[in-house]
Amino acid sequence: MTETSSSVLTEGSPWRRGEDESFALVPFFERSLLEWVDDESATIAAGDWRDGAVMELVGAARLLPARYDGCFEGVRELRAVGSEHHAHVDLGRIHSIEYVIAPSVCLGFRPSLEVRYLSTGPGGSRTGRAMVRALVNSLYTEDGVNGHAVSTWYQRYLRDVAERPDRVRLVLSPEASGAAEGAAFLDALAKASNMALPGWPDAARVLTSAEKPAVTPSGPVFRDLLEDAIALHDASLVIFRDRTLVEFKTDDLAGVFEYTEGEHTSWQIGAIDAHHCHLALNAVTSVEFSAEPVPCQGNRLNYTIWFIVAGGCGNPFRSDGYFSVTLNRPYEGDRPRWAVIRPLVGLYEKYRQHEWVRADNGFISAVADIPVGGS
Repeated sequence: MTETSSSVLTEGSPWRRGEDESFALVPFFERSLLEWVDDESATIAAGDWRDGAVMELVGAARLLPARYDGCFEGVRELRAVGSEHHAHVDLGRIHSIEYVIAPSVCLGFRPSLEVRYLSTGPGGSRTGRAMVRALVNSLYTEDGVNGHAVSTWYQRYLRDVAERPDRVRLVLSPEASGAAEGAAFLDALAKASNMALPGWPDAARVLTSAEKPAVTPSGPVFRDLLEDAIALHDASLVIFRDRTLVEFKTDDLAGVFEYTEGEHTSWQIGAIDAHHCHLALNAVTSVEFSAEPVPCQGNRLNYTIWFIVAGGCGNPFRSDGYFSVTLNRPYEGDRPRWAVIRPLVGLYEKYRQHEWVRADNGFISAVADIPVGGS
């Protein structure tokens, strides 16, 4: 039987939106980062500690204009003034900005102010890894917290979130709120925002009111998607944490059940008399379809449905990946098993109209090569 390529990828199709949007966001990220690079009171850091190294540009720095086009049009050079030292950063691979108050080892684990430009991962998946960070210097004075530094940080957050409320978040870490300097920080934030902030929970709610509220998975549609995902043949529900990976074969999972014990209600995946798990499904903020090379498939593509939460959840591969449903054997020798792959792709086609469903660039590209017929 002759196989023909799928025609789901057409101009203007939602399948193409990820790559197009990445480049469309470059001017926004460039304008935001430029404010911090031009601010000599900030240190610009490139890299993520989880990769084992971070480079810092201390003092005057410059963000040079674009020099390339095509797939490199987002690349910029960060250069220290009066030096040849520089770093290349790809603004086309940034997906979001986080304004963060969190403890810093450089400040003796006192609260710090950072601005993190988060990078995309394989296939365009959104990660919690910082490609570039702006670190606010001189945050503490003899009189306590530097109110001017806090105000500058917060005003730039307001400018960014006003422009792209869907791409900017303010993050207040619990460790920072419990620090000895927590009360002084709260007072500085109250003055910077001109709002009453009686406590940290109120601060998190009030200060982030300008952010675009996420349309999160809920109700029967989300449950239907999850039911359909764990009904996929030859797949697994995977929960990955540091040094621990738990895998449930979907062929052995009976379904999704609401489980109540006393006043506590949770969601149970799998029958009570068989292997099962309990998950906080109300914590899921979005669902992402992904395709990326993985070692367990000989560095070939595998297809995964990620169930995403806000912030980190301890997954060392993907910080916001609460759990996933992934295919076990998408290949027979060197040949893709289209009969196994197509049903997962079909779930994206079925649910993609919902705002909380998206697909990364790897998935979008992969489906272009999936034949209509054959096994």
